[in-house]
Amino acid sequence: MDIDGMRKGHLALAELVDAWRVIPRMIVAGYAYLIFWVVTEWYTKLEPYMLDGCVSDTITDCLIQAPTNAHTALVVTVVGMAAPIMAFYVNTSKKWNGFTHWNKPVEPKPEVLNEEKPLD
Repeated sequence: MDIDGMRKGHLALAELVDAWRVIPRMIVAGYAYLIFWVVTEWYTKLEPYMLDGCVSDTITDCLIQAPTNAHTALVVTVVGMAAPIMAFYVNTSKKWNGFTHWNKPVEPKPEVLNEEKPLD
């Protein structure tokens, strides 16, 4: 089994995945879908609702207006995560410096002759 050959294959695959930036793109796509769903499918469709068991003379005392501050805080938090998510996407990449052998063949060192030269 050639360990360097296997490593070259795995590193080539890792470099391909890193060059295409598959994982960061999946994270950004998932985050974009999350924002789309939270804002368009959930937040904009919130409707006022009545409190259960509320006894009051006026209906406005039992009516909860939507969206509430808690709903708005959730949306602001989800949308506010855009900066860290984009910073993660922009700053994740590896600098490929080539291939380093694990089982590098040992090259014989050239023999150095110690010849004494006469002083002139």
